[in-house]
Amino acid sequence: MYKNRREVIKMLSALGASTALSQALAQHMQQMQAPSAAPANLETISAKSVPWEQGTCAFCSMPLKTPAPGAWMNRTFTPGFFEQTYSQIALKEPQKGMEAIHFESIACMVNYAWVYGLRDGVGSTFYVADRGLYDPAKGPEAVRLMPARQAVYLWGEKRGWVVMDAKIAAFSSKVEAEVFARKNPDLGRTRILDWQTLLDLAPLPEMNLVNLLAKHTGLLK
Repeated sequence: MYKNRREVIKMLSALGASTALSQALAQHMQQMQAPSAAPANLETISAKSVPWEQGTCAFCSMPLKTPAPGAWMNRTFTPGFFEQTYSQIALKEPQKGMEAIHFESIACMVNYAWVYGLRDGVGSTFYVADRGLYDPAKGPEAVRLMPARQAVYLWGEKRGWVVMDAKIAAFSSKVEAEVFARKNPDLGRTRILDWQTLLDLAPLPEMNLVNLLAKHTGLLK
């Protein structure tokens, strides 16, 4: 359901955001102008190589590659768990020496773009991993990227089926997403969303969202 600015800030406050954070986010949202009409021809910049071994998410700082058992926060994850939602913003012009910005979660990419005002097809192209083609047993070598604007997104109610509890994975088609949902009935309620819906709903809920927004808006160091 669509929420206006006032409702979003109220929600953040209820989640434990400080008054200062709520006011800063409100100001940030007010300063964001209504998006102009999408250009007739969206730029498509080629996806860049992924720094699997040492790379971390630009929004939440989690590893891009599933860590070995106990290697990250003493936790153990199923093989290939992190890579299934890898996302990337490929840049036309390098920023801070980077040709691309890397993310562990689709929600992290959307939220990062929301904070910094990045737009898909305007100086950058957003990419997501195709979960329908992904084989967790093969890890990074099985990741196939597709433009985020061409993907559909499966939201599953179950907590923790993807990292950051973002509850979203990308598929090449509605059919592929529905097949996955049928094969995984323990996801609970599911919804099929498109790319524009994710952008409209930003910032997307995920673990530590309030603290991460505060960090990226400069309120936390």
